Amino acid sequence: MRPSLLASANMAVACLASSSPAAVIASYSVGSGSSTSSVQIDFSNGNGYLFTVRWDEPMNGYQLLQYIDSQLTSVSHTAQVFSFGVFVTGIGVGADTEYGEGDQWPVENYWHYWTQDSGAWQQAMVGASDRTIFNGSFDAWVFGSSVAPQAVPAPGALALLVLGLRSRRR
Repeated sequence: MRPSLLASANMAVACLASSSPAAVIASYSVGSGSSTSSVQIDFSNGNGYLFTVRWDEPMNGYQLLQYIDSQLTSVSHTAQVFSFGVFVTGIGVGADTEYGEGDQWPVENYWHYWTQDSGAWQQAMVGASDRTIFNGSFDAWVFGSSVAPQAVPAPGALALLVLGLRSRRR
């Protein structure tokens, strides 16, 4: 890679990194089994956490969150159970914790549930207790915002990182 192209790639990575205060600050692996699902938890302060869960027995999206909670002492959650399903009211990961019931201004003060089944994030069309997870499923919980979960890692940054690494090999 020519020096000017490498400098441009490095500048683009720096711009991508500085354009958003959000970041996945920790990743965890949980469980064992032949199937794998991912769960991302994004807090309103910009901190995000990524959990890779290995499993064998069928689960729904809420059971996946419960499983993470049961396996890691640094993770906790609270929920309200209704006849129509489960409403997650609080999630904590380490020092990051948020609770909301959507009952205060702003009304976004609750955990939004997202799924990524076909490449793009979508707010879930069903509650977490009604979503059957599958091998390769990707779910997310975002507090206080209807904005899609942050990219892990940002697709452009990953491509530029690969280009930078390739140029060093030559």
